[in-house]
Amino acid sequence: MRSPMRSRAEITLGRSPEAPRRARRFVDGVCLDWRITSVTPDAETVASELVENTLRHTGSTPLLTLELDRGELTVAVTDDSPERAFVRAGGAQGGFGLRMVEQAAKDWGCTPSERGGKTVWATLVA
Repeated sequence: MRSPMRSRAEITLGRSPEAPRRARRFVDGVCLDWRITSVTPDAETVASELVENTLRHTGSTPLLTLELDRGELTVAVTDDSPERAFVRAGGAQGGFGLRMVEQAAKDWGCTPSERGGKTVWATLVA
């Protein structure tokens, strides 16, 4: 039985091509620990896309946070760039990451962080 309390886990990922894969493994382990494996595939997609966006569009080291509260899992990536995240027109150079996040998530957004960067987040129904 799941605890009614809020659960939170986070990891700082390096600026390397391995970061999206490390993000997926982290999400997999946390979802298993929290017994919400039905949401694992979508949470892995969201996490890896948000991490990839941080690597591609900012000079920041991504901080991945997972938070479970009342049956909703929030996947969030914080970076040091004040540039807001937005859905780009897809094309040969990419632009499909946040579209994938939109499709997988109940809701998503971009919130300025206290340190001058931003947090891009998405909620999934666990």
